[in-house]
Amino acid sequence: MGESILQLRQIRKSFDNTEVLKGIDLEAGQGEFITLLGASGCGKTTTLRIIAGLELPDAGQVILEGQDITNREPNKRDVNTVFQNYALFPHMNVSDNVGYGLKIRKVPKAEIERKVEQALRLVQLEEYGKRMPDQLSGGQKQRIAIARALAMDPDVILFDEPTSALDPEMVGEVLELMKELAHTGITMLVVTHEMGFAREVSNRVIFIDGGKVQEDEPPQELFANPKHPRLKAFLSKML
Repeated sequence: MGESILQLRQIRKSFDNTEVLKGIDLEAGQGEFITLLGASGCGKTTTLRIIAGLELPDAGQVILEGQDITNREPNKRDVNTVFQNYALFPHMNVSDNVGYGLKIRKVPKAEIERKVEQALRLVQLEEYGKRMPDQLSGGQKQRIAIARALAMDPDVILFDEPTSALDPEMVGEVLELMKELAHTGITMLVVTHEMGFAREVSNRVIFIDGGKVQEDEPPQELFANPKHPRLKAFLSKML
């Protein structure tokens, strides 16, 4: 692991008197690609939402680059999220969607244009700036959503099942892009059910069950030698 950039310390969260996270401890190093695994309802998405600031924990701390950001507003933390449903603004063209967060931060117009162009080049859609979202395929929409995250130069990008809403033939193009980004030095935490992708690209795979981290291993070790009984059962259904 590179220099530590993100830590979750004893994160707890309840919904409707049901404790979903029961003391999550997690650490990510600079440039790491980490996959979160676990059955539906185990708390993976809630963990990402707490890192992003979209949910506040009931207890615990979120530390980013040595700063406690637990109660910081989402737009004031250097974290961006790519959701499964793209979340593009239908009335804005591609360039305006990608540059929206920069505009909110009052970045100068020329700088916005430069960053938008750079981000679109990274996702190989540099000719699509004037198109509207309804002119794009599902895979292209997700790549634009990734470009929007990249344009903000975040410390961490979170991916919440980024391929689950895509047609099967479009899944590959998004996974291939994420694979390329894994080598750029950006720290990424990913919730996905694409086991082959997780095994190939991840630096570490974290298995969450019962509201806690149960295993945290390099993918070769975790997939070849799962120790926790629930992880063995989970993998037997997924592989």
